[in-house]
Amino acid sequence: MSEQKPLLVATGVHKSYPMGRRQIPVLRGVDLTVDRGDFLALRGSSGAGKSTLLHVLGALDSPDQGSIQLEGVEISTGTAAALSRIRNDRLGFVFQAYHLLPELDALENVCLPGRIARRDAAECADKGRDLLRRVGLGERMDHRPYELSGGEQQRVAIARALINDPVLLLADEPTGNLDSKTGQEIVDLLVALQGERRMTLIMATHSADMAARAPRVVELLDGKVA
Repeated sequence: MSEQKPLLVATGVHKSYPMGRRQIPVLRGVDLTVDRGDFLALRGSSGAGKSTLLHVLGALDSPDQGSIQLEGVEISTGTAAALSRIRNDRLGFVFQAYHLLPELDALENVCLPGRIARRDAAECADKGRDLLRRVGLGERMDHRPYELSGGEQQRVAIARALINDPVLLLADEPTGNLDSKTGQEIVDLLVALQGERRMTLIMATHSADMAARAPRVVELLDGKVA
């Protein structure tokens, strides 16, 4: 029986951003391997490069140098259309800011990635309702974002991230805009969903307490894996 290959492999990843006439290095040669079903906390102080690393791992940005392979496919390069399909079909994202569309209700926001993927509208709606019930919003499906609390909006965002059954869920400071109690509830939810669905989850956080919930913690320091 052949050994299962890693889900995600990042090798020698560098990323800098311009500031005036200077280039500010953020990632300085990151190597990372993530297996299917892993739950990994990416920890580091503000400016350590956590968000930048998640963005390049999720094909939201391209590294200046290095390789990123998802399921054996190089995603550090590619056309905008190809990378967009990978992001929508294979990846799920949860951000510190919830990024819900204000004109859509909770169910419509959750179903949006499925509709972009041209999945059947009725099937998307049924799945969206199931996901909203699972995240505790069965009675709030027709509410728009301005009618929901911050914690409820983040629950909608989590359900939306799961609608296309991603192979990898990336959560960037998912509790950053929430009070401590609500933030703990969101982490509890992510931990429970990771176990139930056996999904691969990378969660970036500056909090040692939040990171401790993950079986594996990777520390970023000055743009490198410490």
